[in-house]
Amino acid sequence: MKSESFSAIFVVNRRPRQLSLLYTARVHEPVASVEQVTPEWLTETLRRGGSLERGRVTGVRVRATQTHPVSIISHLEVAYAPDASSAAPTQLFLKVSNPNFEPAAPRARPPEEIEFYNDVAPRMPAAPLPRCFDAAYSPTTGRAHLLLEDLSATHYHPPLPLTDTLAECELATDCLAQVHAFWWEHEQLGRGVGRLLSAAQVDELARAAAANFTRFVAAHGARLSTDERKLYERAIATFPRPWVHLTDAKGLTVTHGDAHQWNFLFPRAPRGGRVYLIDWQLWHVHTGPRDLAYMLMLWCAPERRAQMEQTLLRRYHRALLARGVRGYDWHDCWQDYRWSAVRTIFIPLWHWAKGRPETLWGAQLERSLRAFAELNCSELLAS
Repeated sequence: MKSESFSAIFVVNRRPRQLSLLYTARVHEPVASVEQVTPEWLTETLRRGGSLERGRVTGVRVRATQTHPVSIISHLEVAYAPDASSAAPTQLFLKVSNPNFEPAAPRARPPEEIEFYNDVAPRMPAAPLPRCFDAAYSPTTGRAHLLLEDLSATHYHPPLPLTDTLAECELATDCLAQVHAFWWEHEQLGRGVGRLLSAAQVDELARAAAANFTRFVAAHGARLSTDERKLYERAIATFPRPWVHLTDAKGLTVTHGDAHQWNFLFPRAPRGGRVYLIDWQLWHVHTGPRDLAYMLMLWCAPERRAQMEQTLLRRYHRALLARGVRGYDWHDCWQDYRWSAVRTIFIPLWHWAKGRPETLWGAQLERSLRAFAELNCSELLAS
């Protein structure tokens, strides 16, 4: 789900730079508040990232600030000295940790979103991703910040509630295929980019999913019919099979993990501009069709999903092949999508276990179970 959304829109191209697999090799302290974004700090930050080759920042104005439970986001306008680089960004978006939120215990590795913008995004040429001018994390305090460029003048989020238009879903599918194709069976998967699951971690995922089901039935058993409860029990009886494929990089790629339409930026110009994918808090290594299953099975009305999924999956598969993916035929793609449906029925239970509102997990429960049935996933479990 979109638990920490960016209400601004941001994207430019990032200058390639030398990367280290160890985040600690380039640690600098994150700012604690927007008040620390002074002209001097911003000048140094943009120079360090290669975005201000000459000149300096002379002024920073906070245009708007919004407070969320976990973070505080601010929209900034930046002024420069006359001799500054003409390409220097004038509209910025800052996300800092909310000081009133108790962070998770500090850890050596940064949060996934910080890790993504520092270690994954810069490796992708011409990627459909927002440029991050700075991403910092303190392993001492557990606080972080992201600094990006606001591009709301040229791109938009789909309005809520999502309308599931075929045109937007096709653009989103193409965007996912571009990311997935680049990382498809990449030699760095699990070796500096993301992590492959061990057999023990697969078992842990399966146990957690089964435990959530048991707890959900105890609390909300009436929400499931007898047939639906038996469906879950049949799926659990196959555990950990739905996740076993994730221990080997074959057929895997970098996935977004939260790829519903709100996390795509669509160009305002009717025939121009690219689509961009934002909010990378949940990225991980997985099968590519998993992102499409998440978008269609959990966030689209069942009737719209049924109408679009074959068209979108075939479009996705063609895009993978056109971008150089080999050894992955249509049958493989469709089976990966159906296996995603098996795992997807456990996502609403995870949301419930995390205390998410019933307006979220209730709708997703109904949609995912219907997708499971209409895709005949019981056949997969029996095979």
